[in-house]
Amino acid sequence: MIKGAAIPVAGFEADRITEDIAFAAESGLTQLRFAVNWAKMQPKAGIVVGDWVERYRFAAQTCTGLGIEPWFMLLPQQFPKWFENEGGFLDERAAGRFWPRWVEAVTDALGDVAAGWIPIEAPFALAERIVPNDPRRHGDVVNTLTVAWRDAWRILRGGQPVATSIDVKVVRPKDETIQEAELSRREDQLRWRVWLQGLRDGTISIPGRADRELADFAGSCDIVGVRGRGETETILYRAAEMAPDRPIALTFKPDGKNDVERTRSVEAMSVELARSAEELPMASVTITPFRDAGGATDGIVTVDRELKDSGHAFLLT
Repeated sequence: MIKGAAIPVAGFEADRITEDIAFAAESGLTQLRFAVNWAKMQPKAGIVVGDWVERYRFAAQTCTGLGIEPWFMLLPQQFPKWFENEGGFLDERAAGRFWPRWVEAVTDALGDVAAGWIPIEAPFALAERIVPNDPRRHGDVVNTLTVAWRDAWRILRGGQPVATSIDVKVVRPKDETIQEAELSRREDQLRWRVWLQGLRDGTISIPGRADRELADFAGSCDIVGVRGRGETETILYRAAEMAPDRPIALTFKPDGKNDVERTRSVEAMSVELARSAEELPMASVTITPFRDAGGATDGIVTVDRELKDSGHAFLLT
């Protein structure tokens, strides 16, 4: 099984990316995912900054030279202010105009060096960030994101593999009230049914809206990727049951306030993943983030490039 790590926007530092990649290769990782910084690479609509293109191209070429697959995430949790000012994913027309152009720009710039694509990272969390504590508008954003996924698939399909990265979890009511039961049911539908069942049959089912068919949504991925933080076995089996028949990739963010707790989280995940892999078509497991950056200390590698205990535990997966 391929083992990889994700390098978010904050972790991509041009002056040290070569050494980071070399350390990843020495550690035994065979895949790295780079979050493309849309705001930096396209500070204005239609303009692509060549320096940033070269940074990502160089990183990808360095990976390939060291036996690592370079994948690119096109929409992590950040996007340009100009896009937000145009309405962003709150405006279907703006999203339908600018998002496909961005996908085309990235594929033109990086398509010959990329090993694969992840168009949208963690769509539930993304919608929550855009419209926190507003269930109705959250549904509107999710609807726009499904179309954005379909549009990206139309551009990317037939080339390098395209993987989802759907943030799922086992949703349980916090108490026994009817209100909490309804909130849990809604969250479960938005995390699971909208994406995984939609990818299987092409039907978009958003709470409070009539179900609708979305052309070219069914089967619109080469790898079913899910992103979780716990209960790995349950998540993987449910994904395999609901999604189209595709290889499965797990992106894992360890739980814990310190590396001791995160190491335990990785070890528990490893046990459950090993059991699941006996029956499920597991393609890869990716841990996030790779290295401490931006003041955060949740990576498996320190700023000084020392592998933490959580990193050792992951490499033994």
